[in-house]
Amino acid sequence: MAPKIVDREHRKQEIALAALEVFARRGLAQTSMSHVAEAAGISKGAIYLYFDSKEDLTVAAVGAWVAAVREGVRPMLEAGGDPLSRLRLLLQASTRAFLENPQVLHLFLGILEFALREPARLARLDLVRRVSAPIRDAICGILREGAAEGILRPQAAEEAPRIAINVVAFVDGLGLHHVASPGFFDLAGQLDLYLEGLVHSLRADPDPGRKGESLHG
Repeated sequence: MAPKIVDREHRKQEIALAALEVFARRGLAQTSMSHVAEAAGISKGAIYLYFDSKEDLTVAAVGAWVAAVREGVRPMLEAGGDPLSRLRLLLQASTRAFLENPQVLHLFLGILEFALREPARLARLDLVRRVSAPIRDAICGILREGAAEGILRPQAAEEAPRIAINVVAFVDGLGLHHVASPGFFDLAGQLDLYLEGLVHSLRADPDPGRKGESLHG
């Protein structure tokens, strides 16, 4: 018999958070569903009532982390104001949490290792897209709100999914470079430099004659 809906969602969150701990300790490739089940205090069979596979569990683990980051900055994100300031806040908080949380850092490194070792399987599982979906959705929401308010160019809403992919890929790469060579550059400064360029391309243009231009033109 499947768990009740409320209990099920709460338990899924607990299992996902337990998985983060196990992934950090054992590595993504070396972690089995049995390892996570043991850490979560449930049987090996019971874990499959919540997750069909380790890949599904990996996505949920990252989703639980992203949800925690968003919850932490929610009051500031909902306070209104410039959507670009909210975007900056979200990315800065995500990057900081990523670097300060060894469990998440190890998980992302494990996904990267998986990508290098089994690229065809990774593509088939669509793991990268699924893992990055929560943060991309948050970015798209901010961009669409800004366009609706007239603060951002209309193309910000039209091209929101493409922009979100670009932003997430850049921030991920920047974070991994920082981890590999922590003294090489100032992470916060590089993030601000990127965001300044993004802000310049997204702000509503006061010259109506230029509204039809592409964000990439």
